[in-house]
Amino acid sequence: MKRDQRDDDLPEDTILQRALSESPYERKRVEAFSHFKQPIPRKLTIQGALLGSLVLLLPLYSLYPAEAAAYLPSMDPVVASPKVLLLGAFGASIEVATAVLLVGVALYRVKHEPVTEEEARTLFNVETFASYLGFGTGGLVIALTLGFFTLGMGGESALMWYVDTMNGRNPFTGTGTSFSVGHLAAFALAGALAIAIARGYVATALGSIDT
Repeated sequence: MKRDQRDDDLPEDTILQRALSESPYERKRVEAFSHFKQPIPRKLTIQGALLGSLVLLLPLYSLYPAEAAAYLPSMDPVVASPKVLLLGAFGASIEVATAVLLVGVALYRVKHEPVTEEEARTLFNVETFASYLGFGTGGLVIALTLGFFTLGMGGESALMWYVDTMNGRNPFTGTGTSFSVGHLAAFALAGALAIAIARGYVATALGSIDT
């Protein structure tokens, strides 16, 4: 039987309980390989934190020194729309979409438990896909976005160094749209709160069938 390393963090009686569970889904979680075997509520907590971290873009941009203005579309984060913002929007979209998938998996279980072996396999595959996409791709994209915005804290010298290194490519060139740093920060905050609410509901719902 394959066991993920993260199962070592769980009490042995919990692992044994899953392995002997009458639920095909719980048995699948023990038997199948995945780097992310945390319960869905815990995964939603992490995704909410990742999405919520994008709120930091607003204060980061607000603290840029005036000398950086030559490389920015605007010094006002409420209206500034640098191209790197699109990277953050992509990361935010990934976190929201994968959170919806995880909530869907949980609610399907609540409604149809006990699920069949085939349904358990499909649900586990969807959960695994959402986990890798949300934590892997989404987490990386969000980390890169925060890294770029942190670069701006170095002012003109840091931005000049980056632009020169990248052969004149400035990630803070304006997008030409009205979508701003303020908009993304507001979306991230609202999304993180929505995921937190969904996480609470899912935890309660799953508790009713896992006890």
